[in-house]
Order: sequence, then C-alpha cells, then structure tokens
Amino acid sequence: MYIVSRMLKPVPQQELQQVEQEQSARLPSAYQRWLQQYGEGTYSGWMNIQRPDPEVLKPFADYDLWEHSEETVISQDQLQECISIGSSVDGDFLAVHADVDGLIWLPRHDEQITVWPSNDRSLADTLDRIYCGYYRRDMPFRPAYFEPWNEERRSVFYNFSGKENGISMKELADLCQSRYSWDLVIEDEYMCRLFRTAVGGYVRFNYAYEREIVLFYENERMTDGQEVQMQVQEIQQFLEANYCTLHE
Repeated sequence: MYIVSRMLKPVPQQELQQVEQEQSARLPSAYQRWLQQYGEGTYSGWMNIQRPDPEVLKPFADYDLWEHSEETVISQDQLQECISIGSSVDGDFLAVHADVDGLIWLPRHDEQITVWPSNDRSLADTLDRIYCGYYRRDMPFRPAYFEPWNEERRSVFYNFSGKENGISMKELADLCQSRYSWDLVIEDEYMCRLFRTAVGGYVRFNYAYEREIVLFYENERMTDGQEVQMQVQEIQQFLEANYCTLHE
C-alpha cells in the first residue's frame, strides 16, 4: 500500500481503550492497529477511516432510513448505540455494535443494512471485500493507497483552459507525468493522479470535468520544508505555464 504522506498522526491506544470502556464495546483489532499505525485518513480514495465516534449515528434513530425487521442485525433504536468508525465518500457509514460480530455497513442509497466479517489480520482486506461486494466490482481498487489526515494539508485549485488552445487535459497530464519524477501514477478514463511523497500529496487531473486540476501538498513547516516548497512551486509554475489559472 502506498502512503501519500510521511506525516502520520497515530491514535494512542489509551484513547481507543477509553472508548471501549465508556461504550462497553469492543473495537476490531485490525481497526485499532490501523489507527495506531497510520491514524485517520482516506483509503484508496473512497473510504474515510476515522476515530471511533458514538455520537454520529444517534440522530439517525429518529428517521426511517433503513429497513428494520426481526432479521435485521440491529433495530432502529440500536442505531443510537452504534459506534461509527468510518464513512465512504458517498456518505455510507461503517460502524460497530456491542451485540454484533463484524462491521455494520449502513448505506446511504440503500435500505438494507449488512454485516461484514472483520478480518483481524488486515483492515484493508475487509475494506476491499466491502468495496467489491457492495459496489459490485470484480477486483478491489488497485494500487491501494492511503492519504493520512493532518493539519499541514493544503490544496490549490486551477481552472484549465487548454482545450480552447489546442491541448487536452489528458495531453497535459501526460506531459506532466513525463516531465517530472512521480512515486505513483493512478489513471483511468475519468481522472489522473500523480503522487509524490516528497510533497505529501499529488496532482489530480479531472478528465470527466475537463476544467479542474488540483494540487494537494503539505505545508512548508515539514523538516525539509524548503525543498518541499521548491518542488511545489515547480509544479505550480508548470501548470500556470500550460493554461491553468488559479480558481478564485
């Protein structure tokens, strides 16, 4: 798995144990190990792995968003007792409950609640199974990558006008990829992402929209901040020289 940034913010074991004691629930071992090693962040662009939060799902007990019957793993009232441990970029929730063995999947666009067995060896394996099963994919997202969350993350948005000047966004992405050294390249028909660990981020070319390009990086207060800033400026100068203007 590729780690986008070196600036990890692990969650202390004591914090997780305190949640377990207060909520009388057991957090999955693989989930605890992940937070203690990597901290919070986004897995492969689709799943946000977050600190355990017993408050997130309480308001949903007042609404009939999901089906509840004798066969359903949890009742509507039990939603108040669930501990949220993550959410997808589509608004689905991943949670645990003291009386349920496994991870509870609460989809945003579906009324059916499901439970996924928790593989204590790897949280990534469990998330890959959910990705394939719920989204009906033959294979999990590859290459897998993780974007840690920290206060140093910055983003710069650009409007791309190259199409009117005879260059497509795909051509610009290819030029950028060949011009500089990248640690990881992920590309499909909708998007291209060029990753560089040294800046703690990547350049994202939105092929689907054909107008938006975003540079994600980490602030210069890193240990090698001056070198990072020089690399960021180099990428910015390249974009601005190729029909990219800052989005106000």
